[in-house]
Amino acid sequence: MRPENGADDGPGVVLRTRKQPGLRADNGGFTLIELIVALALIAVIFSVAIPPMMEYRATVYEREKLANESAINDAIRQCYALEGRYPPATGETGLDYLREHYQIIVKTNVYDYEYRIENGNPVLTIEHRGR
Repeated sequence: MRPENGADDGPGVVLRTRKQPGLRADNGGFTLIELIVALALIAVIFSVAIPPMMEYRATVYEREKLANESAINDAIRQCYALEGRYPPATGETGLDYLREHYQIIVKTNVYDYEYRIENGNPVLTIEHRGR
């Protein structure tokens, strides 16, 4: 075999020439600068994406609260129309009677709901768990 730089050191021996200074050797890795630039780009993408995602999440929680509130109020009205009285406040949150007889499903991870009767009137309290 004939080496790249023209020298002949015998059969099967190949001499490699040095690469020019400043060029990266083909070892399959990344330079520190490339890694820093990649991390900076990822940070910029996250800084742009996170605020809208948090706003969307708050909107979803608010819609969940309104849907649950509407379902509970509809069940209270239905109970009053059918039975002539407001549903009794039973269970830990007061919603057990409505769950059993009117099949309401309150899905929540963020809000606590409490139903009670005060002075003969139904009162529904909704509180955010984080506050």
